[in-house]
Amino acid sequence: MRLFLFVCSLVLSSLCKVEAQQNLFNVPSSDITPKDKIFFQQQVNDFTNGFQLNSTFSYGLGSDFECGVNILGLTYDFNDGFLYSDSIVPYSPLICINAQKKIKINERLSFAAGTQIGFHNEHTLTSYIFLNTVYQFHNTHSKLISGIYYSSDGFFGSESRSFFEHGIAKNIGIQCGIEQQIIKDKLLFQADLITGKHTMGENVTGFAYFITPLWILSAGYQTPLFNSTSQKAIVLELTYSPEQ
Repeated sequence: MRLFLFVCSLVLSSLCKVEAQQNLFNVPSSDITPKDKIFFQQQVNDFTNGFQLNSTFSYGLGSDFECGVNILGLTYDFNDGFLYSDSIVPYSPLICINAQKKIKINERLSFAAGTQIGFHNEHTLTSYIFLNTVYQFHNTHSKLISGIYYSSDGFFGSESRSFFEHGIAKNIGIQCGIEQQIIKDKLLFQADLITGKHTMGENVTGFAYFITPLWILSAGYQTPLFNSTSQKAIVLELTYSPEQ
């Protein structure tokens, strides 16, 4: 809690063009890394009994397309040390290949499709696939994101993603997010949500502060959804996002 209060005080006491970052907390915002530039984000989830690290690297290929690498679910327990799951889903940690393509309809509306494909124990393939609709409100400096996702059990766990308990529909859920400018060129409010009873069935709400035009510090609070296996946590992110 002291770490969270320190970050909040840093954000609020510190008062360049602000561009959104490629991820909110968990839901992709579907901004694409510019051609020949690199995006980086390090996330730390601070639980009561430990913490988890999630790292993202993406490279812009041009034509609103990017690809990269993720290292997900590197978890440290204060009692048991680093945790490794190779027989019980969700598997962790996971090394993934990521890719995303954006299709711009007009200045306000765009669609984005992406995936993260992980490999575990050299034999098990896990995947997270999504399709997002992104709408920009330029007069209020707001962005709304809504979409659907598919994830294999190895990625999120065996629990249902939405209303269905059986069949392939069990693995399909809803994700959404909002981004709202509060202080021009400095401070954003952001929140996102992923449905499901699995380990990522949660809402995260917080703020993103632009330390510089390229470096962003984000802090939020993670709340599990009803009946999910997620945990309450403080979420911190350090992001390097190249100018668009």
